[in-house]
Amino acid sequence: MKLQKLLSLLIIFSFKFIAAQNLPTNKAVNPKLFPQEINKAIHSSFEQSLQKSTNSHPDLAEGQQSNSSAFQLLKKMEEIKHTDFTKLTHPAGGAKLLDTVYVGGVPHDTLRITGSYSHTGPIFVFNDGVLIVKNSTFYNDGDLYVWGHGSVFADSSAFTFPQQYFYQRSILAVQHGYINFSNSSFYNSGMSHNLMLGDTATVIMNGIHNYDRTTAGLFGYPTVSVNGCNLGGEYILSDNGHATFKHTDTLLLWHQFPNTANVNYAFPQGDTVNHYVFNNTVSGISGINYTVSADTCYNIWWGMMPVNGSNVTISNSKIRTIGAWFQYGDSTHVSGVFDNSTYTNFVMPVTDRNLHLINSTVQTWSLYVFDTSKVTVFNCTLGEVGTENTSRLNADNILLDGSGGYFWATDTSAIIASHSTIYSTTRSEKYGMFIVAYCNMPYAGPTSIGNSIVVSVQNTLATDPVPYDNSNAWMENIASPNTAHADSIIPIKGSVWIDQGPQGGWMFFANYSLSYQISGGTGWTYLVSDSALEIRNNTLANWNTTGLAPGTYILRLVGKSTSADTVEDYKAITISPAVSVSVKENESADFQVKCYPNPATDELTVESSKWKVESVRIYNVLGEVVYQSSITNFKSTITIKDFDKGIYFIEAASKDKRSTIKFIKE
Repeated sequence: MKLQKLLSLLIIFSFKFIAAQNLPTNKAVNPKLFPQEINKAIHSSFEQSLQKSTNSHPDLAEGQQSNSSAFQLLKKMEEIKHTDFTKLTHPAGGAKLLDTVYVGGVPHDTLRITGSYSHTGPIFVFNDGVLIVKNSTFYNDGDLYVWGHGSVFADSSAFTFPQQYFYQRSILAVQHGYINFSNSSFYNSGMSHNLMLGDTATVIMNGIHNYDRTTAGLFGYPTVSVNGCNLGGEYILSDNGHATFKHTDTLLLWHQFPNTANVNYAFPQGDTVNHYVFNNTVSGISGINYTVSADTCYNIWWGMMPVNGSNVTISNSKIRTIGAWFQYGDSTHVSGVFDNSTYTNFVMPVTDRNLHLINSTVQTWSLYVFDTSKVTVFNCTLGEVGTENTSRLNADNILLDGSGGYFWATDTSAIIASHSTIYSTTRSEKYGMFIVAYCNMPYAGPTSIGNSIVVSVQNTLATDPVPYDNSNAWMENIASPNTAHADSIIPIKGSVWIDQGPQGGWMFFANYSLSYQISGGTGWTYLVSDSALEIRNNTLANWNTTGLAPGTYILRLVGKSTSADTVEDYKAITISPAVSVSVKENESADFQVKCYPNPATDELTVESSKWKVESVRIYNVLGEVVYQSSITNFKSTITIKDFDKGIYFIEAASKDKRSTIKFIKE
């Protein structure tokens, strides 16, 4: 199946939902991509793998790795826009949120905190509630929400928001919420975290020390003012927001260019700005409603988020990152964009917008897919890719180099990635689905959180997939061998299992089958049928190749869940002619050696009648040494009970004499 046909299959997804998965009935759940669409795509990926190998790229320097993830904030912002905060104003509405602190449940409610404070759960400041934190060591294992006319005042305090994974914790201000932090520090377990401002909320920060990166975003008409911060983090500027930065170090400013934008602009040179303003009053800029200013800021980076429909020309600029948005049901292909590129005169090769770069450099390209948009991407080097809502993305033959974030599928969106090298973190979220097939992931395996699922098929992984929360991880891999001999018993190694997160899961393992056919054949011969045993890096089956003609054979591993969903995995194996070694083949006529019993189960005895045996080696049918020992005796016993079943060859040697014998381990 050609690439184009594969891409079309991935775009035309079924929108059925998995039923009877023990999930809340009032929530949209994973799209019903099992089994037809997924397995067609996986089989097509396998067919491509017969013609080309997975991308090979040099390892990245450690300094190129980044924890920046704008997409995580974007998806949280989208979620907040649809949140009904009135449902959070009563304890019953937050019963499942552990121990919730409510400030604002009664008129003029005020909570003052000084000294050491520790709490597990979210903190809600709403209505006209006021939270005051003064000279405090403040520990909160939860999020901070401020809305209505709620206010937070904090001074001379050390805040800790522990995280089990990056972007687990957020500070949120929406509606008319007000937050003022002064002379305070923030620690988030060494991982990135979120700050969100919506509606007409205001956040003021003076004299701030951050230990970890903040990813912040503005939507609606909010205001943020930062004066004095060692680690500003990154800010997504959109809608009608107003942002002011003074005396701030290490700051990435993401300029969203909506579909109304017409921009012809050159960003300032260097990484220090003494006076920077970007809004509709600046020459060459129109269709932008936000305002951002930066004065006396250092290590400042420029970012852009062009939306489909925008018209943008950037000249003579050093761009840290471009994160292209795909919205409004967009449907397009992306190829030929590469991180760390210098462009003399370049137009992004897409048909849904105009992005023109003149005498400019781009360190990182990223792609963000929203609503019902459908995107296929191939032959690219990217920093971050993510999907949300019900969007779809297929990625083939790309490199995710880890320079700008992560690889995500959230909400009920879906990603299928194949024939790619992924250095960045790969994760499914909420009810999303992420399928990774025939890829190389040298740093870490994929993970899942929420109620999502990640499926790993025939990948090269540094670690096995891991599910968190109520999510699932589905693993299938035929690990070995790649070649074998006819007239042998070949152990097929691999894995097939479905795991649940620590809080349970909604998908469970039922059984697996393993079969084979000669390449180009039409029927499958089963080695294992409907075995209920999960296999983890062990023997899937022992394949008796007696009587098989030499050639290329296809192994097919099919895993099935208890809800009858299936995932198929394919691997090619070359069968060579049988090794013509008799049960007793003596290269030296006067060196007579025998081994018994043959076949053997637990022990094998090697005996010579004339010459002492000085060394013994045992080979499997792949020519690999599985046992060797130096001895000096006429008779020795070897323990073979841990050997896999199959055919082996034992070579006994005495000085310049040797004898090779074939035996069978039962």
